[in-house]
Amino acid sequence: MKEQLEQTINALSDAFRKESEQKYAAWAESIVKEYHYLDIQKPEEFSLLLSQTIDEQADLLVRTALSHIDMDSKKKHKLEFIYLQYQFIERHLESIILPFEGHGCSADKTRWLIDTYIAYLISGNLPTVEEKKYWHPKRGEVCDWVNWIDSMYDLYYGKFEQYAVIKHKMMQLYGQKNE
Repeated sequence: MKEQLEQTINALSDAFRKESEQKYAAWAESIVKEYHYLDIQKPEEFSLLLSQTIDEQADLLVRTALSHIDMDSKKKHKLEFIYLQYQFIERHLESIILPFEGHGCSADKTRWLIDTYIAYLISGNLPTVEEKKYWHPKRGEVCDWVNWIDSMYDLYYGKFEQYAVIKHKMMQLYGQKNE
């Protein structure tokens, strides 16, 4: 039974991969031809190819999506970062939420935290949480979570100090046994 299940899962996975390859094969071939001078077998050059193609397209797309929002350039860049690196931020939030609170409503919690950070960037105001709801993390103040998300921008670009300090604080809050 277990072997049949594995075979079925592998067959489905292969089918999805083949469908994706067929859908994007012509596009991939055109990119390889256009950037023929790059050796995509080398990770550095592959990364350069991504930045010259997909990353530039994503940057334009996010600027278009956020064109209606008027704010200073540093905050706007952080807002764009949220859109472009959403999964990066989500995984870091989950690194605290999942081990300490479990999987229940974890997606709701990370979504609420990221949405709260976005609202903070736009308005400059932190929301107050009078009563904790199921979509709120069990520990930490809103400002702690917002500051930690804010530090992920610098972490992404190689500056880890503020991120580490705040994550340590968050872990200490969860280390307390009383709820």
